[in-house]
Amino acid sequence: MKRAISLSFAVFLISASLKIRAQEVAQTNVKPVEKALEMVSRLQPVTFNYDKAWAEKLKLPSTSQYGFVGVDAKAAVPSVVTVQAKHYPAAKNAFNSANITKVDSESLIPLLVGSIKEQQQQIEELKREIDSLKAQNAK
Repeated sequence: MKRAISLSFAVFLISASLKIRAQEVAQTNVKPVEKALEMVSRLQPVTFNYDKAWAEKLKLPSTSQYGFVGVDAKAAVPSVVTVQAKHYPAAKNAFNSANITKVDSESLIPLLVGSIKEQQQQIEELKREIDSLKAQNAK
């Protein structure tokens, strides 16, 4: 019984120390996203298919994809674009690599939220302006 208690106490201490460690990680240099609408507006969503031969070589999906043209996305929001090398067999025990540009969709979420908030501010300003114009016309 004493051993079971000390074992559960040890597990508690370990889990408590893990929770403390997880809380030690903090964000620094936190700033609001500015001009999110401008950045998002520069993105051009597209549908595309990977070239059939490359899709087979690199094990890419052959179905229609939604995304962005990498070069265009990099011009609009460079921080969400990465280039990934994918290796494919060239000969026995030899490999070549091809570069694939990837857009990190998850990183776009804060920009999308920011752009929605900016649009909402614009909508509210337009509503106030309309109400003001209605009030002037009513006189």
